[in-house]
Amino acid sequence: MRLRKKSFGERARETVPVFVIVVMGIAGVFVAMNVLVTAVPTAIDNGSPSPSTRPVLFASGLPTGGPFVDPTEATSTPGPTASLPSVPPTIVNSAVSEKDPDGAWVVYLRYPAFVVGTTPWADSIDADILVELRTRAAQFEQGPASDRRADGKVNTLTGSFTTELLTPALASFTLTLVDETTPGHTTTTVETLNLDLGTGQRISFGDVFMDSQTALTVLFQQAPPLLLAKLGAAYDQAVATEGTGPIMANYTHWALTPAGFKVTFSQSQVAALDQGLPFVVFPWTDLKSIMVATGPVAQLAGF
Repeated sequence: MRLRKKSFGERARETVPVFVIVVMGIAGVFVAMNVLVTAVPTAIDNGSPSPSTRPVLFASGLPTGGPFVDPTEATSTPGPTASLPSVPPTIVNSAVSEKDPDGAWVVYLRYPAFVVGTTPWADSIDADILVELRTRAAQFEQGPASDRRADGKVNTLTGSFTTELLTPALASFTLTLVDETTPGHTTTTVETLNLDLGTGQRISFGDVFMDSQTALTVLFQQAPPLLLAKLGAAYDQAVATEGTGPIMANYTHWALTPAGFKVTFSQSQVAALDQGLPFVVFPWTDLKSIMVATGPVAQLAGF
């Protein structure tokens, strides 16, 4: 059978709806593009996330032989501020005590622990200090202490601490670690811990001073005469100048005291090895002009 050829009118009636749909689609896209271009952009929240309810004081791991953390850098997660009691918290002597079953090494590290209930973040602070010291103990046991000596010498790592400052709002400690692994040579290192008890956070160098480099320059200018007074005849100007230069590595171990900003230097950093770990205290009055007037240490400095 031969199909009948459609007339022009019939073909037009079938084509027009399709054409209309295409035209309407193009128009819709055009309108949408204009709306998107002229519409007011929606604001995006780029602010910081909500603060954690538990303060984090330390990094989760340490390089072998390295310090707890770099106190010159902010390492804590911002947290809420808690109401503080009117009296300083109570601390007790705690310790990480471990011994090798074969008698090759012994670890005994004393540290300050806050009594729960005497300061808001006591449990969190204590837990983090304990984790940190256990990490240090593990590094020693797997590193220097793993060298079993034929002479039967017991490798030891011992630690003690000094309370530099303890108020309702602030706490500062110096921890001293003594490694007696190498016969005839004792390695002594020092770490410092400075806490804002209102937040449970560690205080950084930048929390104390407005500009780190300016602060380092001022410390460098003031350190030599303080060291001279401290060391007396043992003072070596060349060694002291190099060891107190305005770089962050020279001022890593600092603590807060009622009298001022205490810096403890490493062995042989500013004096001969037999001088141990020299320290100097920079009076708050000499540093006040470069300090953060609203920082956690401001009241201590007399702001």
